[in-house]
Amino acid sequence: MGWGALLEHTWSGIGGLVRSRTATALFRRADQYRSEGRYIEASHLVASGLAQVPDSIVGHLLSAYLCIARREIEPARFALCHVLTLDPYQPRALLGLARIALEEGDTDGATPLLDKALAFYPNFPEAQALREMIENWPSATTAAAGIPRLPASDSSAPRPAARDLIVTRGDGTLVRAGVDVEDERATPLAAHQTQILRMATATLGRAGVGALEHGVIETDAGTTLLVREADMFLSAMLDESVDARAALADVGALWATAGITAEEK
Repeated sequence: MGWGALLEHTWSGIGGLVRSRTATALFRRADQYRSEGRYIEASHLVASGLAQVPDSIVGHLLSAYLCIARREIEPARFALCHVLTLDPYQPRALLGLARIALEEGDTDGATPLLDKALAFYPNFPEAQALREMIENWPSATTAAAGIPRLPASDSSAPRPAARDLIVTRGDGTLVRAGVDVEDERATPLAAHQTQILRMATATLGRAGVGALEHGVIETDAGTTLLVREADMFLSAMLDESVDARAALADVGALWATAGITAEEK
């Protein structure tokens, strides 16, 4: 190799190293923003990093995580699948696709993804938790007909500004459906809620932090509140005017709206 060609190759390598370091810094900051809920700013940083290093697994994983946080499922699936073209055994990509499948009620699709991750990373706790969940949780038995409706004058307690009120048992059985939920929507909503709760319960259990008591899911579509008492789970989509912390402080009003008494729990 002549001196000119060697010099050009050397500068090219240095340039690639600089780009890699710059992209790494961008991804690190993006992950920090993601943890702070600053999803738009994080997305811009990830895009800048991927423009410099298009085949960065970290960058595409971050892109998928941000899409999932915004409930943009198809872009998240695309990003995770792209990661698997770069590394077919990337555990976080396999786990992410399995989570999406489980949220969609596709346990048959999630199982081989989790098995593949565990075959190469047997001490992967999140994958272990979801695999055990699939094996041990009973199948959802939501009723397709005769859904108990919430009475219009259920309680004299103030009605919280919430919609799509769903109450299920731990096995997925639909107990109550809000007055604003049509019958054909109630069953899939209950099934979806059950899958989310199963995943959260399994993951928290594996982490050793106890059972799920309550949670808040924030998306572009709105804020969903999840509450557990005994073997009953309640979910409700809060109106924009309602603060999730205030709703959590007065969960009794939600249970009253659902027509669930202390004895029933």
